Amino acid sequence: MTWYSFLPCLGIGLIAACASVRVTDAPRPRSEWAVLNIAHRGGIVPGTPENTLKAFRRAISLGVDAIELDLRGTRDGAIVIMHDATLEHTTDGTGKVTDHLLAELRQLDAGGGESIPTFAEVLDLVAGTGVKLLLDIKVSTKLDKGRVVRQIEERGAVLDVILGVRTLEDLREFRGLNPNIRTVGFMRWPDDIDAFVAAGIDIVRLKLAWIQESPDLVKDIQRRGKPVWVAAGGAPREVLEELIRSGVNGILTAHPEELAGMKKEMKANRNQR
Repeated sequence: MTWYSFLPCLGIGLIAACASVRVTDAPRPRSEWAVLNIAHRGGIVPGTPENTLKAFRRAISLGVDAIELDLRGTRDGAIVIMHDATLEHTTDGTGKVTDHLLAELRQLDAGGGESIPTFAEVLDLVAGTGVKLLLDIKVSTKLDKGRVVRQIEERGAVLDVILGVRTLEDLREFRGLNPNIRTVGFMRWPDDIDAFVAAGIDIVRLKLAWIQESPDLVKDIQRRGKPVWVAAGGAPREVLEELIRSGVNGILTAHPEELAGMKKEMKANRNQR
């Protein structure tokens, strides 16, 4: 599958149609404004706590293409949205997420009166919006992967979810559960890219520093038929502009409103030419 053909596969395109696309050596030109806007933890702004339904609603209102969020398991097997392994940083609770029951976690304040969301709530929130979910599958979190897939399937959301896997073991396990759910490789090191590509990962996520150290890395991976997304964090506008010029296919940003504005400007400027 070519990197440029993957965008419709994340939207309304059918899996069978996507699978029929042939890989070519060179990517086709595309509009700069077509880069995917992926809200990291829903976006981070004052008054909108990360990884909460409030943050996700705001991201949807901005017209983002996808929302990145973090999954962890509770002591009783529920699936909640939480970045850290412990509760102190983003809630008024203490201790490990995995040591608490769901009912206990739901009593905590995740910021501004927001509760810790469940995965099911977020699936229901984005249903019908066209916004995709990029799931960061944390390692060693007691996360029931079978339950993750079942909740996706029960809501008919296979084409609306992309799994961010950090290990080849997780990639193989999820493929065994449902091979039609798309995957992104959250590699720890650049040296891991070859192994993930060989294992059939659908999208390669790079860290910002890797691209800055090796500008040819993006085109290198795209020539192998894989779209490239980059974790930009809170990078400012000038860095986002550099990433767009480098040809990346998607940007995970803590400031999705900034990227949304840039995309509108680029599209308007192109239409005026």
